Amino acid sequence: MKYIQYLVACSTLCTGAHGAAFAPPEGVTISLAHEGDLRGYTLTTAAPLRDNQPPDKRVTVSETAGHASIRTGNLLFDGLYAMAASEALADSVSQISDGSYGRGVPIRIEGFQTGEYWKYIWTRDLSYSVYLALGSFDPARAVNSLLFKTSALKTGGNPQIIQDTGSGGSYPVSADRVCWALGACQVLNYLGPKEREHYLKTIYPILRDTIEQDRALTYDPQDGLYRGEQSFLDWREQTYPAWTKDDVLPIAVSKTVSVNALNYHILRCTMRFAASLGQKEDAGRYGKWAADLRDAINTHFYDANVGLYSTCLFSGGEGNPVQVARYDLLGEALAILTGVATPRQAASVIAHYPVGPYGPPVVWPQEKDQPIYHNQAVWPFATAFWIKAARQAGNPAAVDAGVASMANLAARNLSNMENADFVTGGTMVRGAARNGPVVDSRRQLWSVAGYLSMVQDIVFGLDADANGLRFHPFITAAMRNGLFAGATTLEMRGFNYQGTVNDIRIHLPPVDSFKQGVCRIGQAEVNGQPAGDGFTMPAKASNQWDIYLEAPSEAAPQLIRTVDPTDAIFAPAAPQWNGITLQNGRLVLSYRGDADAAFNIYRDGRLCAGNLRQTIWTDPLSDDYQSTVHTYAVAAVDPATGNVSHLTPGRTYRTPDQQQVITVGSMRSRGGNIVNGHHFENWGNAGDEIFASCAPLKLAGRYLIRVEFANGAGPVNTGITCAVKRLDVIDSKNRTVATGYLVMPQSGDWYHWELSSPVSAVLNAGESYSVRIDEDSRCINMSYLQNNARYTGGNGGGAAPYNYVNISAIRFLYVGDINSGSHLAGK
Repeated sequence: MKYIQYLVACSTLCTGAHGAAFAPPEGVTISLAHEGDLRGYTLTTAAPLRDNQPPDKRVTVSETAGHASIRTGNLLFDGLYAMAASEALADSVSQISDGSYGRGVPIRIEGFQTGEYWKYIWTRDLSYSVYLALGSFDPARAVNSLLFKTSALKTGGNPQIIQDTGSGGSYPVSADRVCWALGACQVLNYLGPKEREHYLKTIYPILRDTIEQDRALTYDPQDGLYRGEQSFLDWREQTYPAWTKDDVLPIAVSKTVSVNALNYHILRCTMRFAASLGQKEDAGRYGKWAADLRDAINTHFYDANVGLYSTCLFSGGEGNPVQVARYDLLGEALAILTGVATPRQAASVIAHYPVGPYGPPVVWPQEKDQPIYHNQAVWPFATAFWIKAARQAGNPAAVDAGVASMANLAARNLSNMENADFVTGGTMVRGAARNGPVVDSRRQLWSVAGYLSMVQDIVFGLDADANGLRFHPFITAAMRNGLFAGATTLEMRGFNYQGTVNDIRIHLPPVDSFKQGVCRIGQAEVNGQPAGDGFTMPAKASNQWDIYLEAPSEAAPQLIRTVDPTDAIFAPAAPQWNGITLQNGRLVLSYRGDADAAFNIYRDGRLCAGNLRQTIWTDPLSDDYQSTVHTYAVAAVDPATGNVSHLTPGRTYRTPDQQQVITVGSMRSRGGNIVNGHHFENWGNAGDEIFASCAPLKLAGRYLIRVEFANGAGPVNTGITCAVKRLDVIDSKNRTVATGYLVMPQSGDWYHWELSSPVSAVLNAGESYSVRIDEDSRCINMSYLQNNARYTGGNGGGAAPYNYVNISAIRFLYVGDINSGSHLAGK
């Protein structure tokens, strides 16, 4: 029996040199099941396996004709790549199904299912997977799957990208559907010229109409950013304040770095497509929007003091958002990979994000009172994005840590699992303070794609575009002297590109010829001819690439932040409000929290008092309370670690003159019916309208107009029927002085009353204003998409859209004198 030269342990990874020890995952063995041009491998593990699968803790995988294989002198590394390719084939299916669509009746499609336990196609899982590797693995299947996640409206019009079921009834609470562009743009590189031309003409209107819809509904012109829940981290209390479990409006109106980086990418991608199709006006507009968005992201999200992008600008619906001291792996990586971050920012992000023994966690810091899922977890697909970002930033220590994480977890679990515990690396922690992962699956599609990407894009340095291939391997000192110590060459055989087959041979410098840094390319050839630094189109049906690497000149070590997962990884518990009172002409805040915590107080989005030990605080600048309404939030700080808690809900203090409520008795309605003199019910058809007038206002300045609503169309955690309506503010001369959209998420109860997202207006004292609530062409949720006619998991399926909501009141909430500058209302 032939055993491996083992790889990858993640003990202490400090630098890119011998400090990163490539050693065996404990209890893992591998042997050749059969030799030849296409090998078979048998892997075993002693680690506990999720659901005890496979029961004998053994798996045999075989390389497959038509897909790439590798030879690196490290049998386990070769076998794990073969396992990823085998799992990608297992996820390549002829039909998909989910109980919420057509009551589980299968749908025929040559596509990619999401994993062993997830037999449907989901927009974000698929799109990230195609971007990472599946666009090259099977371009035709990738295109089929991507187009399945688009849909025309039930009322007609061009297709848009589908936002899958999600928080508060999905879109526009969840708004990361734009990640589709990552996969859609990547697969374009692997299509032949005729296929590419047809595909480009197909996807351009999809991209354009999605951009235009989101520009109306999720874009905020006041700060130039897009609203919506952070991408992939969509289990509210896992990564948002616990109180958002049943109140997702703050998630809908907040902004996240991941969603904004994805919007930057879709704008840049669509700009290029518009130019190639002769759509000069679109190209110019999207280019301008992208440049402005990049500046806004770097202005509002990047924290130079920490060296990271904040994961979220969190808003409770009023006042300026708070740049939270929370961070997420995917958001940081996307900021780098999409080109938002400058080279200096990218280097800082990679150096400062924490890494544990089993890899980087998907969020930082962790929560003591949440189970393991997104909280306290490593997700291999996010690690794959991180490795690509670390390579772009030129940090070999981070690349080594990422490669170690992915290979170690795949080996010990005999599969590319969905996620693992950050502390132990296990996939089934039981009997501990935090059990989990709560949900996990073997051969999770984006984990599989992430592993393929790690090998192809990092080790072999694959880079492709429509004009050809190039290879810039990222071989660190630790890889050369540890992982590949027994080899003189690394080979990838049978890589497919636009109808050609390519063999890539990486010629390594001698072992121990360098102690740190990354190999540099001395010479590159294709079919025996020199290949330049640019893309080269393979000239033959079968092509041989040879990349000759040399030891680098002396380079300074690139450091990463390593953390002990048993210590200092947790945030303190979030404080809770007692209230805000007026005493001696100033506002007094009262709150409670852990006895050993310090507290940060934010006023109007800015830190106004830090590291307080008291739980009662008087705002010395609040004597303007009669002319300016301030919004406050409080966070706790762990004095020992500096980790910061989630925020309390935002709180304000208003005098009677600073607010006015219009009740149902003062409203007129077309559609719906009044119930108990309290609210309109059965209201929300396309032609329905509510019209109301306020009494003369006491104060001049900026107001927020918010609607008191209940949306019981579905639960808080899933569905497709977040209610969306338009609100117009009309003055006494019948002029529309403000227009905006009301987002009213599902809460699971038609009598659970909340406030909608706000519409901002500058209004005059002594004047009465009218409000009209109705629907225009941009008032859509995902029930408006034709593909969701098959949805049977709740309301919104069938031939008609579903946009019903109960409305009980309209509130005019004074913010302040427009010249005070203390608020940018509605942000």
